[in-house]
Amino acid sequence: MLNNEQQSVYTLAKLQMFDECPQKYKLCYLDKVHIVESLQKQQASQTGNNLHNIINFYLKGMDVTNQVQSLTQHEKILWHNFKNSDIKNYNVAASEYTFNLRLDSYWLTGRIDALFEYDGNYIIFDWKTGENFKAENVKFQTTFYLLCMYEILKSKKYIKKPEELSLHYMNLSANSIVKIKFDEDLYSNYKNKILDTINKINTTTTFFCNKTDNCKYCKYYRACPYY
Repeated sequence: MLNNEQQSVYTLAKLQMFDECPQKYKLCYLDKVHIVESLQKQQASQTGNNLHNIINFYLKGMDVTNQVQSLTQHEKILWHNFKNSDIKNYNVAASEYTFNLRLDSYWLTGRIDALFEYDGNYIIFDWKTGENFKAENVKFQTTFYLLCMYEILKSKKYIKKPEELSLHYMNLSANSIVKIKFDEDLYSNYKNKILDTINKINTTTTFFCNKTDNCKYCKYYRACPYY
């Protein structure tokens, strides 16, 4: 019989936030401190939602003509970059795919933007619309997506080894793609990383702040007791 902690469902957002800063995790998920995002971040989030929705409809074979016409000028540029990318050469396997995965005694849940098949291999695609996207800032997302999707695809017998899966971040603002490869060593490291983070969440009593130069950009900055 699983205990209450083991029955918990762990999302990418929760795990990533704890890995980034345990105090931020505490303020958000335990203390439930509500912070209103700045107007600029709200607008950026809306742009991201608009592009994700229209790409999802497009990949599912729907007519998106009216939706494209309603986009802002900036959003139309992002859409143009998507439409003119090499994505048209890949076979769509899934779009906005929500998954649930049991990893040891825990449940992980998440959603990927899209999954494509190309030349016998599978590629996770993630659309990025922010102008300041950097792959090093989404290392935990990379870990989570590759580990989870590998376990799922392997269980469905679509792939046999990690090398048959990769993750591509499509930066629509810069009109570029960052390609992340996968292998056995990374699989082992990623699994240990996820399980270690879950264990820390379940055992931590002192939620310290990592105190980095990025703290001043954190929306919980003014609520953080370390400042």
